[in-house]
Amino acid sequence: MAYFDAASETAIGVIFPALAIASLVVRAYSWKRYSPGIEIDDILVIPAFLLTTATGVAMVVGAQKHIIGGHSLPEITAAEQHSLGKFEWAYWMVGIVTIGFVKLTILFFFRRIFKGRSSRTAFDYANWTLIILVILWVFAFLFAIAFWCGRYPTRAWASLWSLRHECVDTFALLAACAIFSWVMDLAILIEPLLVIQTLNMSHRRKLQASLVFLCSILAVVAGLLRMITLIQIKIQGTTHANTRVLATLFPTADQEGIVSLILFWTYIEIGVGFAIACLIPCARLLDTIFLEPILSTLRLLSSAVSLSKWTRGSRSTKERELARSQTSWSLNDGRNQYKSSSQGIEDEVELVTVMNRV
Repeated sequence: MAYFDAASETAIGVIFPALAIASLVVRAYSWKRYSPGIEIDDILVIPAFLLTTATGVAMVVGAQKHIIGGHSLPEITAAEQHSLGKFEWAYWMVGIVTIGFVKLTILFFFRRIFKGRSSRTAFDYANWTLIILVILWVFAFLFAIAFWCGRYPTRAWASLWSLRHECVDTFALLAACAIFSWVMDLAILIEPLLVIQTLNMSHRRKLQASLVFLCSILAVVAGLLRMITLIQIKIQGTTHANTRVLATLFPTADQEGIVSLILFWTYIEIGVGFAIACLIPCARLLDTIFLEPILSTLRLLSSAVSLSKWTRGSRSTKERELARSQTSWSLNDGRNQYKSSSQGIEDEVELVTVMNRV
């Protein structure tokens, strides 16, 4: 049994919308507490949330209706191809728009905190370039998927033969879409890290700020796995008996299993990306709630350890001084006793001498 069966498809369709709700609530609270007003990213996060939730619901419905999460063996039937083709086509249309809104939410948040006040900076040009590329990416691949079977989108789900012979190479198109998406994810990860290095801050503060933005690496990893999946399928083609994708071996005829795997990683990328888009702006709030108490506790422990060491050191010093004084007293007493005994012997010798003289 594969890890992307109906149960796991249902699970991520429930977990990530719940995570999206929690992330949005935290972001809203942080905005109310710290933000002076509504910015563009605060508006973009709303459609991103609605679409993230909608795609999660679609995953649950698809898994429960046995459209995804299963296997079409020994070969896919006409009814299965009809349901799977329609579901996949609609999912990609909504999924690309969702990913686009998530990326734009993050990029416009970067503009809020890094944009130049007086003149255009290198960040301004780089950020606007990424924003334009994301918008072009959404419209280009949305158009390509909408018409990947020409004027007759029904060919995508009419039969497997019509999908492979009367439509464009869908796996090549989706692989290209994933590659462009991942490259932009990588640029979104790197952009704030480069800007932070130019700020007039201490190395410690730069490290703290960089760690906040490094959480975007989770979305980069999820996008990478989706990209690898599609590239592997494209390279192996549909002429072999089996297809190996992310260490899982499929019969090439198992269209439902292959599509289920692709959609599984696609939705993980969407869910993780939205959570990051909400949590990065909440860094100050999360720092207040979680990090400051931890640091305070560590400071108290450090102070307690230092005090304990100082107390032990103080006691040891006192004990050494006491031992030194006792030793000194013993030596002096010994010297006095020695002097007394010597004096006694000398007195006795003198007494004997006197007696002899008498």
